[in-house]
Amino acid sequence: MLGYCGINCEECTAYKGTIGSRIDLLETAAGKYQDGAFSAQEWVCLGCTPSDQPFLAKYCAGCEIRVCAIAKRVPNCAACAEYDSCQQIKDFMEGGELAQRMDWLHARFQALRSERGAAPKKTS
Repeated sequence: MLGYCGINCEECTAYKGTIGSRIDLLETAAGKYQDGAFSAQEWVCLGCTPSDQPFLAKYCAGCEIRVCAIAKRVPNCAACAEYDSCQQIKDFMEGGELAQRMDWLHARFQALRSERGAAPKKTS
């Protein structure tokens, strides 16, 4: 499961702690991120998608990337028409594996749009 930004939620300490009922992992997340600003209970999270996710880490609930993707009604930032020019997502990814994943997804979304646009329309 991917977040709007392309992070694999299944690799996240908070997600693992939540689905595994492991308070120790939630405590690890609480200590590791945001200088301990949030308690272990505030890190209970089942991933940031869908947009109405009831179990979302408090930190992730305020994520500007998530807020933007929801406002634009895209399933993932890679599907956004502004992906190539979005400095916010580029700064967040900082190259590496996450950037490779998102660039690949962006190419797939573009190909899908082309296929659907070129497909003959059904008539009744």
